[in-house]
Amino acid sequence: MATPHKFIISLGSNLCHDEAECNLSKAELFLTELFGPDVRFSSHYSTPGIGSGEGKIYINSVAIGLTSLSSSQISCSLKSFEISQGRTPEVKSLGIVPIDLDLLSLGGVVFKPNDLNQQYVLQGLNQLIEPSSTR
Repeated sequence: MATPHKFIISLGSNLCHDEAECNLSKAELFLTELFGPDVRFSSHYSTPGIGSGEGKIYINSVAIGLTSLSSSQISCSLKSFEISQGRTPEVKSLGIVPIDLDLLSLGGVVFKPNDLNQQYVLQGLNQLIEPSSTR
C-alpha cells in the first residue's frame, strides 16, 4: 500500500449565501467519502472574488488530510463532483461558480502556488493550524 501524503484542497462557491453554504457542505461530505473521516475542514467564510470573480462574494473553506490517492485520481474525482453539482463550461463562462474544488498541494508538491498564497486559502489554513478552531 502506498504511503499517505498530506493534501490541501480549497473549496469555494459564489452562489447566494445559503446555496453556497449548502454546496460547501455537500462537497465536505463528498471529500469525507473520498478521503475518510480524518479529513479536516476549516469553517466557511466569505471572501471577495479576485481575478475573473472580482465583484462577487465567495464562500470558502479549506480541507486538509492524508491520502494514498494520486494527484490525477484526486483531480478527476474533484472535477466529476464539480460537474455533478452544475459546474459546466456554460455556467463558468457566466462567472457562476456552484462549487470549485482545487487540489492545491499533495505530498509537498504545490500545484497552484498562486492560490496557495491567496487570502481565501490562508484564512482557512490558519484555522486548521490551531486545533481548537477546527470543526
